[in-house]
Amino acid sequence: MPRNRFELIKRYLHFADNEHLPTGDKIAKVRPLFEELNRVLLQFGVIHPQLSIDEQMVPYFGRHSSKMFMKGKPVRFGFKLWVLASSDGYPYQVEMYTGKNAGPGEGRAGCESLGLGGDVVLRLLECLQTPAQHHVFFDNYFSSYALMIALRQRGIRATGTVRDNRLKKCPLPDNKTAEKAPRGQHWYQSTNGVLAVKWRDNRAVTVVTNHSDISPLKDVQRWSGDEKKKVTVKQPNLIYEYNQYMGGVDLVDGAVGAYRPVIRWKKWYGTLVTNAFGLLRVASWRMYRSCTGRSVDQLVFTREVALELLKTRDKSHVRQTSPAADQDPAAAG
Repeated sequence: MPRNRFELIKRYLHFADNEHLPTGDKIAKVRPLFEELNRVLLQFGVIHPQLSIDEQMVPYFGRHSSKMFMKGKPVRFGFKLWVLASSDGYPYQVEMYTGKNAGPGEGRAGCESLGLGGDVVLRLLECLQTPAQHHVFFDNYFSSYALMIALRQRGIRATGTVRDNRLKKCPLPDNKTAEKAPRGQHWYQSTNGVLAVKWRDNRAVTVVTNHSDISPLKDVQRWSGDEKKKVTVKQPNLIYEYNQYMGGVDLVDGAVGAYRPVIRWKKWYGTLVTNAFGLLRVASWRMYRSCTGRSVDQLVFTREVALELLKTRDKSHVRQTSPAADQDPAAAG
């Protein structure tokens, strides 16, 4: 494709009718893109039993009211996306955060709010057709006692780290007291089917679940500064499961960022468009590996897809040749 043609396509690329944009929606120009993206990602259903919910940052340095600044993050400036993914890095649902004031497609009308994080979890999990077959993991930005109760009522198993002030004054020791205890010690409290566990690792960590249990205790290796060697520490089972299955969104983000195209856009939503295609590329790569059992590198897979698309274009160009030209070589010349 010539450069000028590419620039022309990029200039006139739109995803919504500018004359009929809904008022109050900050991302109305790309709302249809996100809806189609989520539809394609869910075309085979949610087939993985372990899921995770976390945020993804899309780099953006221009001006927009939805741009975020995340101090201490690898991507400090950009758009924040909420992502539901499998534990091995297949994205299922993507939602863009536009601020505390919910726009079209956000919020849960007629339902009691569980806070920003809790409402995000419930919205992303609406796509589950058989909730009892899945176990969802998320971090302390989303977790709360009320969210665990709401998920339990919906038949959804969930586990996540949690902040102590979201546990309804659960009688667990505070972090300062727990960090004075020997490494490996744990405390727990169960109420209404919700189990909260505080475990002393390098620091005290609190995990809440509506399904998992403490037993069986797992043996994990930790470095001991006093003994100058690795020692075996007992770890509750729910914390072991959290560490094993939580990183799905990080795998998605890393795979998208590894081969993110660098294209200059004058439109604010350009980086969201390239990120959407990156999510589709990663999803197709994960699905290919899962279906074929081949451990294909993402770069090799992307090159093979590009070559097949070029071959398809060449074949379609041949089919458009007129029958008269096929019969008369002179006419083709």
